[in-house]
Amino acid sequence: MLDTMSRASAVSDSAQVALEVTGMTCAACSTRIQRTLEKAPGVEAATVNLMTGRATVDYDPARTSPADLADLVVSTGYGAALPRPDSSVEEEIGRQDTGRLAELRRLKVEVAVSLAAAVATMVLSMPLMQAGHHGVDPFMRLMMWLAAPLRQIAPGIFGLPPEWLRWTLLFVTVPVVLGPGRVFYTRAWSAARHGAADMNTLIAVGTGAALLLSIWTTLSPATFGTQAEVYFEAVVWIIALVLLGNYFETRAKHATGDALRRLIGLRPDRVTLIRGDHEAEIPLSEVLPGDELLVRPGQRIPVDGLVVSGESAVDESMLTGEPLPVSRGPGTSVTGGTLNGRGALRVRALRVGRDTVLSRIVRLVRDAQGQRPPVQRFADRVAAIFVPTVLGIALLTAAGWWLLGPEPRGLNAFVSAVSVLIIACPCAMGLAVPTAFMVATGRGAEIGVLVRSGEALELAAHADTVMFDKTGTV
Repeated sequence: MLDTMSRASAVSDSAQVALEVTGMTCAACSTRIQRTLEKAPGVEAATVNLMTGRATVDYDPARTSPADLADLVVSTGYGAALPRPDSSVEEEIGRQDTGRLAELRRLKVEVAVSLAAAVATMVLSMPLMQAGHHGVDPFMRLMMWLAAPLRQIAPGIFGLPPEWLRWTLLFVTVPVVLGPGRVFYTRAWSAARHGAADMNTLIAVGTGAALLLSIWTTLSPATFGTQAEVYFEAVVWIIALVLLGNYFETRAKHATGDALRRLIGLRPDRVTLIRGDHEAEIPLSEVLPGDELLVRPGQRIPVDGLVVSGESAVDESMLTGEPLPVSRGPGTSVTGGTLNGRGALRVRALRVGRDTVLSRIVRLVRDAQGQRPPVQRFADRVAAIFVPTVLGIALLTAAGWWLLGPEPRGLNAFVSAVSVLIIACPCAMGLAVPTAFMVATGRGAEIGVLVRSGEALELAAHADTVMFDKTGTV
């Protein structure tokens, strides 16, 4: 009995905070932050979601605080912001959407610049390959069918000295590395400073090694003799393609919030406020409890309230799932987001902002999307060892080519190791499960099915019998 009471007391004394985390790029990032939080004194449970960029932490207020938890996330090399106490879930989602749209615009420009530079470096590399100065790059071998049409369009390029072409490639590549590609190197350095490695480490080590070798070859071609080959076009293409992948990833993250945005869109942005005999149109955010509002036929009811006058049939299917409208008149309650029928209603606001039923539904769906289903734990375990494993495989690959490969063994070993680093990007592994879960919970909310947790959704796949009560609860 005492043990049960003590456990109940511990649960009631716990608190929860949701931190907005920035800088995560792959599953290894979210896994590292989650493990750091879980080990912190006073933390009872922690969940970090890569898709939503949120860290949900259950903690003991007597042993730690939200500010301490945010500082702990920052100490791992990522950004963390505390939630605003007076902020509604709609405002939080709006700020997140604004940030992602700005990121999409930035990535679109960087992808366009990088792809243009990648095409230019490919064109300038073709004369080098035909002249025998670019013999081991598999990508350029694959694209050499373009050499004949290029010779007809721009024959002058093939007559340029190899040294001039290398220096031109260097001048095209360096701005891409220092501009659009800089983020990979800064994030990799930040992770290294904190004793970690992530997707950016693989990209930075691979492209950085190829760039340094190419610069060395350009500055001192005699060192390599007949094997004076450069890989500038590979560096630019890798940066361009990874940025393109980041663009699609960010767009997918933004798209997963469509269902929540549609739920929020069930309420009007502006309402008609009644003061005495006067009507004034004001923003929904300015409505206070006790205000009386006019809801005209066909309009959405903006807040939870009580009908003061008027009669109408209200479509509450978004809340109850019932297809038939419900009669509402003086003294009856109405819910924000429901659709008014043919009559006009005068409604006194009872609950506004974050206290309305619709806001609680949006918050419930958002919180459910922030949880990790059990299947995600396997992906997290793999992600935790993925990058170190890839680095080890790259070293073994280099050693194998160095000891057993054909000449030039050193160059072949280097190129093979860099290839392993570049192709091993764990982004999809970390995004697949959260994306599927967010889309499923969001789509379910749209049709009236509220999922409380990832575990419930995963277990539902094994259900063979579904029972409903009168209210529609499963």
